[in-house]
Amino acid sequence: MPLRRPGPEPTASEGQLMQAGTTIFILSYVLIALGEGSPRKLDRPTAALVGAVLMLVTGALSQSEAAAAIDLRTLALLFGLMTLLAGLLQSRLPEALAFALLARIRGPYALLTAVVFGSGIAAAFMLNDTVCLLGTPLVLAVTARARVPATPYLLALATGANIGSVMTLTGNPQNILIGHASGWSWSQFALRMVPIGLLCLAADWVLLRVLYRGALITHGKEAVPSAPPRVVVDIGLSRKSAAAFATFLVAVALGAPMALSAVAAAAGLLVWANRPPRMLLEGVDWSLLLFFAGLFVIVAGLVKADEGVLNAWLARIGTHMTSATVAKLSLATAVGSNVVSNVPFVLIVGRWVAHTANPRFAWMLVSLTSTFAGNLTLLGSVANVIVAERASPTVALRFRDFLRVGLPVTATTTVIGVLALTVFWRLGWV
Repeated sequence: MPLRRPGPEPTASEGQLMQAGTTIFILSYVLIALGEGSPRKLDRPTAALVGAVLMLVTGALSQSEAAAAIDLRTLALLFGLMTLLAGLLQSRLPEALAFALLARIRGPYALLTAVVFGSGIAAAFMLNDTVCLLGTPLVLAVTARARVPATPYLLALATGANIGSVMTLTGNPQNILIGHASGWSWSQFALRMVPIGLLCLAADWVLLRVLYRGALITHGKEAVPSAPPRVVVDIGLSRKSAAAFATFLVAVALGAPMALSAVAAAAGLLVWANRPPRMLLEGVDWSLLLFFAGLFVIVAGLVKADEGVLNAWLARIGTHMTSATVAKLSLATAVGSNVVSNVPFVLIVGRWVAHTANPRFAWMLVSLTSTFAGNLTLLGSVANVIVAERASPTVALRFRDFLRVGLPVTATTTVIGVLALTVFWRLGWV
């Protein structure tokens, strides 16, 4: 990969601007990591906004550079997906279906199977964060009624949703970015990733069963009750939302642009729902869109400030896809995703992937390893934080609870996934 072209050394003022870009990036990520625990009680979207504004007012980025850094296709796809999911969630159809499924489950091992595979498959279509948002209260309700410990099932929900989200380009935010940069179509990506995702979900189930064997055996003779809470479904909205979402999936499976398909389906639902649009638009996580827009600008500022350093660091991985390159890229992605989070890491490493001998394989490898790295710690993914926060009034999920499961699950699924992808690559399928 080419490094910075030779030329005049930066002037003192240019050097100060470069230093400012790096400093603002570090400050932004400290604030993002602290969240509302920061001295000014800033949440993560606000911290990203502050970092982006500082990039502009200090001159680290020009207004045109900041505007060019924001990927409108990613924001449009997220907006469209969240609008479609808002319709489904407000109809309460997913909640009713989940309770109907869980009501048929007997025994703690069967329940563990349902949670791992149910959350994983749902995340492939509904975003992992959404699945955890919806699934946490369901898991708490079912485990309370069944008189089984909630912790194994909450961790199964988080790890399953993270692993399952790797199966499609709309399963998680970093995959959305990769979908726009990689050249993979939704169906091509899913065809290769679904078998790997299912295999890794099975590994997750085995590990959770081993790690919580004592707790599950203790309650082994308990049965999950068959009388779920009554959920009133808005039939009209559920049918229209399901039809709009299915239309989006069919469109992207046939190769239509993901962002355009999502926005078109969302616009159709807003018209077809025949109710005030604000009811669905209130379900859009506008702060998440702000967070992404801020991240795009912050990362662009870092790249501009430290282009030479980043190029030199990434060049050490190598651009020719050998077994050593695969191992180094997998390790770098796992570490980088936990240091600066997976979305900004994907933004940073993307500029190197384009120069590799096989960028489509490299993108798929980055997708897999950055996604699975989210299971390592409580702070590894937003999905983990959602489960911990939503469960906190009932169950205290500690950092060590996630780490106890996250270490073996992340290591095992990453090894399985990388080996499977490497086989696909050697066979010429990637």
